Amino acid sequence: MTRHWPAPVAALAAGLTFVLSGILRHTYPFGNLPRSTNDLGQQIVPMYAHYRDVLTGHGGDLFFNWSSGFGVPFLGDFMAYVGSPLSWITVLMPRDRVDLALFLVDVLAIGLAAGAMTAYLRYLRPGPAWPAVIAGVSYGACGWAIDDAAYMSVWLNGLVAFPVICLLCEWILRRRSALSLLVTSLVVALLWTSHFYTVYMAMIGAALVVVARLLADDATVSWRHRLTGALRCFVAVGLGTGLAAPLLLPTFEAVRAARPSPDMVFQPVLPLTFLARLLPGSEGVGTTPGLTVGTVMLLLAISLPFNRLVPARERIVWTATVVLTMLSLQIRITHEIWHGFDAPNGSPYRQAFVVAGLLVIVGWISWSAGIRTVLPVAAPIGAVLVLYGLSWDVRSTTRATHLVVPVLIVVALGAWFLSRSPRWVRRGAAAVLVAAVFVEVALSSVAIDERRSKILSAKAPWGAEHTALRSLVTSAADWPTYRTAPGAEQTVNDPMLIGGQGPQYYSSTIPDRVSQQLLDLGFGYSSYGRAVVDPRNPVVDAIFAIRSRAVGRLSLERYDVPPLVTVRPAAAWSSSDPGPFGAQESALGADVYTVPRVRTEKGQVLLASCAPGSEIWFAAPEFVGSVLVAGRGWVVNLSAKVKSPGVYAGAPMLRVGAVGADGVAAVPIRLSPRATLPPSPIGCLDRSRLATAVHTLTPPSPPAVDVSGHAIHIRLHPSDTSASLVIATIRIEGWRCSVDNGPAHTPDNRAGLLAVPLQAGASTVSCTYHPPGLSQGLAVAALVMLLTGAGLVLVRRAR
Repeated sequence: MTRHWPAPVAALAAGLTFVLSGILRHTYPFGNLPRSTNDLGQQIVPMYAHYRDVLTGHGGDLFFNWSSGFGVPFLGDFMAYVGSPLSWITVLMPRDRVDLALFLVDVLAIGLAAGAMTAYLRYLRPGPAWPAVIAGVSYGACGWAIDDAAYMSVWLNGLVAFPVICLLCEWILRRRSALSLLVTSLVVALLWTSHFYTVYMAMIGAALVVVARLLADDATVSWRHRLTGALRCFVAVGLGTGLAAPLLLPTFEAVRAARPSPDMVFQPVLPLTFLARLLPGSEGVGTTPGLTVGTVMLLLAISLPFNRLVPARERIVWTATVVLTMLSLQIRITHEIWHGFDAPNGSPYRQAFVVAGLLVIVGWISWSAGIRTVLPVAAPIGAVLVLYGLSWDVRSTTRATHLVVPVLIVVALGAWFLSRSPRWVRRGAAAVLVAAVFVEVALSSVAIDERRSKILSAKAPWGAEHTALRSLVTSAADWPTYRTAPGAEQTVNDPMLIGGQGPQYYSSTIPDRVSQQLLDLGFGYSSYGRAVVDPRNPVVDAIFAIRSRAVGRLSLERYDVPPLVTVRPAAAWSSSDPGPFGAQESALGADVYTVPRVRTEKGQVLLASCAPGSEIWFAAPEFVGSVLVAGRGWVVNLSAKVKSPGVYAGAPMLRVGAVGADGVAAVPIRLSPRATLPPSPIGCLDRSRLATAVHTLTPPSPPAVDVSGHAIHIRLHPSDTSASLVIATIRIEGWRCSVDNGPAHTPDNRAGLLAVPLQAGASTVSCTYHPPGLSQGLAVAALVMLLTGAGLVLVRRAR
């Protein structure tokens, strides 16, 4: 008990600092201020809600999500957003407490990271218990965890993974046993499933630690012994990666097929701006690295090169490791390596938690060896005070930074002076130092969250509006015959958060084919096409069987549309109209638009000739300016504030009015210097032709449809002629369909929709989605299991 209590105490203390910061800030669940900042509110909370539905058998499965984007893969989202072993917490709570579940996930992940680091440090170097607690808390609640990862909860899995992998490899280095290899492999496989992205960074960091550990080892240890230990560690990590292949390979395929973002050119920040993030309370989310591990651990990390009680070999190796790793964050090629050669378009320093971990490790090495002389005390204090003065007005510095740094220096210096006093005095000084670190972490977290809230918006937690909207959508449910769209009143992922089956979807793993197909049909977009904006267009509703739609917060509209599955002529009809008007007609299989020639009058009014009474639709996704909409006034089509119009964001199709009795379609516009209009921006929709098309696709007795997980089963009324069965979902790789229990084939592409050819007399169709890469992943995992088992048998026989 005496040996192992620091790890759970550190975990509890780190989690409590996060809770205390929420209490002080009055953020959810301790006050009225929302905490679901940016992607936490827009992506992670909705996906946790959907994941809960999957686990409780209320929608889709891990392979496929029928709720969003008219049907999209889910395994990539699972690995990118909700794969943490802690995500089971959401099942223990009511669905309307998903925000609380995410808060608990953050608290537990921060605590686990602190506990794991404490356990690793105590195993790496024996040392006093209370400094190990300080070190663990300083890591678990480091600046990166609070500033960058707390609102991207899944990133915290990398924070946990780094010390866990270091601990496992240290076990292998010391205990050359089959058990250590087997346990490490299994744990690494579990870590991979928690979040492949930051766990990849954690593995790079752990590899650096192992290399430093071997180089710094005592000269009496042979190089053969060191290298074989490192090889065992790398083999165990490789086996664990192979065991996770059934999830990793499909995820890599999903990422490769996802909507790409523009190539980003990494720009390092200024040296002072970079180093200023070493100070507690500093904030720079998305622009600078969250390096801070608190004043005490920073002082200890800087003390290592000056502490002669640590062997020179260790001082040189560990100091070089920290410095080179910090430099790697600022160099383009190493920056790309850290991010798997896919530079992110936001938060370029996502690997900063590894530097935080290294600072804690080297600080512990110095502390555990003892600090007896003046130089390893005076040099760090002088360096931190110089940085403190130079960084006073740096943008990332907060009032908390100004306050806590000098106070903690005084407290730490006092504890050092009293380190040779009587035992009761030393214990009192240690208690004061621990309390000071705890308060510093909490105040720093408050300052970071307060500053960040002024930059990033936050979504309100589940409330009365969410409940009312969910009840409204549930009341209109008619799935799988028709869809019910919840809109995007709360988030851009409301189909997952609220329920229903709408087009809204925002994910880094959205298939490029889905994104592009919806954009071609007149959808708007943001985030480079990773989030789609519903045009609320009647032709789109007819194509995708949206029979009911939540409009506003508490109203519902119903439409006459064809069912989810339709039987059409065997030969596809293709429209000759340009732009989204023609794409919609081809998907619907009917001519419902007139796309006239457009002329401009005085540069401010678009004029065209159409049938009187037809609806005027304006489609110009890259047009920066405003359009006069009947009954609404001037509506911004695309704001000039968006980054790179037509790339970062695009405008959806917009209904602007109706054609007058004179047959003139007039669309007043307000141009901006960056305005771009397509050749055919106006389409006139004939509602009577649309009604005829809907009636044609809606038989008196539609096919019986059953959707189960990642499959759809259809029972047909046999016909005497060949035909084509069309399912109102975007055709992507991974679908296989069979007719009348025959062999499975890749389905056809019918204007972007999933289609299956039918011969005369066909009565059943079954389509199943399997994530690309799954079969290969299962084969790799099976091979790894076979090799592992064979290896264990050989080792046992040899013994």
